[in-house]
Amino acid sequence: MSVEVDGVNKSIKVDTISEVTSANGVAIDSLGIKDGKITNLMNATLSAADLGSGIHIKSADSGLSSVTAGGDELIIEGSGDSGMHILSGASNDGNIFFGDSGDADNAYITYDHSTNHLLFGHGGVNKANASLIFHGSDLTIGTNSETSPDTSRGGLCLNQGGGDTTILSFKSSDIAHGVTDSAETDTWCKFTKESAANGGLIMQCYTEAAGSEAFKVIGTVGGTSFNTGRATSGHAVLEFVAAGSDGSTGDADCGSNANLMSIQNRNTARFFFDAEGDFHADSSSTTFDEYDDAQLARTFDITHGRGVIESKFDKFISYNHEKLAELNLVGREDDGAPNHFINVTGMQRLHNGAIWQQYEKTERLTNAMYELAKAAVGEEKANEILEQNEIKLLN
Repeated sequence: MSVEVDGVNKSIKVDTISEVTSANGVAIDSLGIKDGKITNLMNATLSAADLGSGIHIKSADSGLSSVTAGGDELIIEGSGDSGMHILSGASNDGNIFFGDSGDADNAYITYDHSTNHLLFGHGGVNKANASLIFHGSDLTIGTNSETSPDTSRGGLCLNQGGGDTTILSFKSSDIAHGVTDSAETDTWCKFTKESAANGGLIMQCYTEAAGSEAFKVIGTVGGTSFNTGRATSGHAVLEFVAAGSDGSTGDADCGSNANLMSIQNRNTARFFFDAEGDFHADSSSTTFDEYDDAQLARTFDITHGRGVIESKFDKFISYNHEKLAELNLVGREDDGAPNHFINVTGMQRLHNGAIWQQYEKTERLTNAMYELAKAAVGEEKANEILEQNEIKLLN
């Protein structure tokens, strides 16, 4: 405020201007104030400011009668679209800082006009330590100061830096699995590096109820046509692919006898699939020597009944479907009834036993026929018959 004294303009400093009688408050140049609120700013007439404890810039009434006390020092109000601009140089930053009595920039929101990156960070303004970066040009998101995410438009790149623990976690208040040695009890899935130095991925899934599925993969094909080829170039709805390095920057087939996939019972390997297509199982040592293994194998064929040609020897079979289930060669339904799910490794052991039992029978028959031949034509002629038929007796 200035006044003229003896023809000379003099400035008067006013510490406090109190509204006494004016219903419209007081006006200083282009600034209007009423009840501690700005009513006129830069000749722009504002509506009566009536919200918050600080600055209330109001172009129209939004219909709200109160605001949250924790954020009422600055209020921008309008009845339509409302907002504010932070305008910066073309190669500079626009900033919002968060601080307290101990630190003026505990956290920040920065828009870098030189890179078109929107950064969210904490612990001081340091773009190299931004927690989250939105890349404006390609609409990708990077964490932990990742400025070059290897994703396409709309992608998300999680940069763990030197961290070795969980990089992604899924939680639910509905879950309490209790396996807290490896995850918090409300975590139902998490992604972790397999090796701190070498990388790889561990995906751990958790379920609270015993007997429920912890991990399920579903592949759905939009159509009614499916791949049915059984060649080395074939494909399927679900595919698991293992590859190695070509020694340069590309990938290549895994080497001879390489284990492509294993199935483990926690830390104990039970199945392996190798590069040559062989399947290896750490099967149980159960044998069926006390049974007639060939009859058990035939019992399975008879019980499922698909494409079986009846034999006159079938009437001598002394086993049934229940016996197969009892020996864990086939499965059972929920009600206990035997079904036709085959225990493949169990069947392999059964077939091995059947082969050996047939071998023993063949050897006994060979010895019996040799003894008959010796009695009928003499030992010399019997030996000649064996030699002619390339049959060697066991010593």
